[in-house]
Amino acid sequence: MDLIELADVLEETKQVLKNCFKKYKLEEVFLSFNGGKDCTVLLDITLLVLQEMYERDDIANDLKVVYIRTKGPFKEIEEFVQEIKKIYGVKLIVSEGDMKKTLQKLLVEDPKLKACLMGTRRTDPHSENLRFMQKTDPSWPQIVRVSPLLNWSYHQIWKYIFVHKVSYCSLYDVGYTSIGSTEDTSPNPALLYKDARDRCVYAAAWRLVDPALERAGRGPQPCGELCQSVYLDDIDMTNDIEVTN
Repeated sequence: MDLIELADVLEETKQVLKNCFKKYKLEEVFLSFNGGKDCTVLLDITLLVLQEMYERDDIANDLKVVYIRTKGPFKEIEEFVQEIKKIYGVKLIVSEGDMKKTLQKLLVEDPKLKACLMGTRRTDPHSENLRFMQKTDPSWPQIVRVSPLLNWSYHQIWKYIFVHKVSYCSLYDVGYTSIGSTEDTSPNPALLYKDARDRCVYAAAWRLVDPALERAGRGPQPCGELCQSVYLDDIDMTNDIEVTN
């Protein structure tokens, strides 16, 4: 469990966000949201930083948040997206299709946009060498990708969620650790265990021991039954470190 440096990566993230909003106006930035744990943490921290910078409690009204709906979305994700609108008071722009086409459409509709906030971490595919602020590849619509959570670990994300009481999609309570669409996502087999009644069930996402297995539920799943318990027992996620706001 990588918990002890949460305060450090949180401060780093806040500084990246402050640098972003010093360089770009609020109307020149949007946050890419997919209902997952990482972008939800990013949204929570972003609004805290903006409230501090602008000294306005209603700043969520002015942050452009774009929900990119995948093909075959989970109904739980769709429900959670609506919940987020109510919790934070953001006005979500819903877009269909892949990221590249969505980005092109957004830039045509709003040419002022210059930067996109993303919940990418270095453990995500093809992300190990990303910088906090980096232009998209030449083959993509041109915009600056801002990735304030790059150095966060899987368990630091969950630590923040529990300490700051951040809402999250209910799929994470039933074994999903990385969520895409219904076509490419299953509960993580590393969280499958037998309960006291000898039933095979899945532990919650935050109980995953090995963060390298975060994406084990993505893509085609092998057949067979895995019933070895590999989840964390009775760990209090709120008492390991002190988190500064």
